[in-house]
Amino acid sequence: MAPKVNKLGRPAGGEYGLRFQICGRLAVVLGGNLVGEPELAGRQGHRLWTYLVLNRSRPVGRDELAAAVWSDDLPDAWDDALSALASRIRAALRPITQEAPALQIQHATGKYMLEAPAATFVDHERARAALHEADLAFRKSELARTWTEARVALEICRRGFLAGDEAPWIIGQRRLLLEATHRAFELLTSADLQRGRPEDAATSARQLVELDPLRESGYRLLMRALAASGDRGEAFRVMERCRQTLRDVAAVAPSPETERVFHEVTAEHL
Repeated sequence: MAPKVNKLGRPAGGEYGLRFQICGRLAVVLGGNLVGEPELAGRQGHRLWTYLVLNRSRPVGRDELAAAVWSDDLPDAWDDALSALASRIRAALRPITQEAPALQIQHATGKYMLEAPAATFVDHERARAALHEADLAFRKSELARTWTEARVALEICRRGFLAGDEAPWIIGQRRLLLEATHRAFELLTSADLQRGRPEDAATSARQLVELDPLRESGYRLLMRALAASGDRGEAFRVMERCRQTLRDVAAVAPSPETERVFHEVTAEHL
């Protein structure tokens, strides 16, 4: 049985299962035991642990894992170095594994695999699932559920990912989390609009515009929210900002869809 969690994916009702946090500051939590970033063997250990968590559904070849840990700067005898690094992670996790022996970093036939109890909570996985659930709920017009799941995804995705570190796979994960953040804001704003909360919708839409000034959906949602709250004059200014930003930064004009929304929400003033 999966551990009980509240709306934001945190333990509820006093029940604490095994939890991995890889968005924001790294943490492994079980009951009152916490293994945090300082214990996880420095930058290389952070990479190793995070990569294993991300790929915990499969064995990871040592070559692939070494590339994730050191990129193009492999040390001499990197296989031994990788084994030593995994041993340091195992030692750091000992306060957890004493209570949850099913948590193991297995190594056999040139592959590593993270094994964990089936009910383990992983924040990154919860964010992806929440965004999927929010999308499904919105299609079914289940607006309260849309809002709740979008908030879960948003809170997790905005924590960041291995802050201060750079590697192709890390950058790739940040892009995925950023795209998930965009979509969560879109769903949150749309749900608030349909629930008759235009002021809340406008707040979320402004955050989306600030997050990515070239993403036109933010302007469209913001104009709809402003019109719904009776501030069509501000909607004019939002559209002007959209046109200017797209022209100055990308040398393009707003899409026909954005122009259509603008004319729709400002029709009374045209």
